[in-house]
Amino acid sequence: MDNYTIEIYGWTLDAKAKSITAHQVEKINTMKFELGVNKLSEIKFDIQDIVVEDDNWDIFQLSKPFWYLDKTTFVIKDNKNIEVNRFELSNIIHHSEFEPDVMGEFHILIPGVEFDNILYSVDELKGGVCIYKIESNKTPQLSDFSVLEGAIEGPDSEWEFIDSIYHKGTKLEITSYLDSDCKASDIHIYSN
Repeated sequence: MDNYTIEIYGWTLDAKAKSITAHQVEKINTMKFELGVNKLSEIKFDIQDIVVEDDNWDIFQLSKPFWYLDKTTFVIKDNKNIEVNRFELSNIIHHSEFEPDVMGEFHILIPGVEFDNILYSVDELKGGVCIYKIESNKTPQLSDFSVLEGAIEGPDSEWEFIDSIYHKGTKLEITSYLDSDCKASDIHIYSN
């Protein structure tokens, strides 16, 4: 058996959500008014410092590759760090072909469904995403992999991401993250 790494390049979705009280929503809106800003993203870190003091994002917190079919690249490297294969997400088979009942992670951020008031922070990063490690008798090929998507649904947007990557039917775990640059950062309040 030889060791291989799978490096993912493209866009990263770094997202987290927290249930907040009506009082906290009012506090954030007051801060926005007093600071004279148009968008919550302009005071994102102030909001997080005040409302999420304990860094407890109780709904979810994830960092996963975006589901961008032609903008997500898988680079396979051997144990000498030499590239031995490369392919795009658009060429990888969907894991439902093997396990039709398996579902990816799905989050609904519509107020009133599970939570009345939701604080949602989202960053989009570009560059390196993450690394997986595998062992294989042969150089990993495109046909050895399958992927499963996940999604976050908000009142006015949806974010799709790669929830799971499988190698020969075995679900892989992210072992480390690669360097990337933040291209967009936003924060939303979804409230009844």
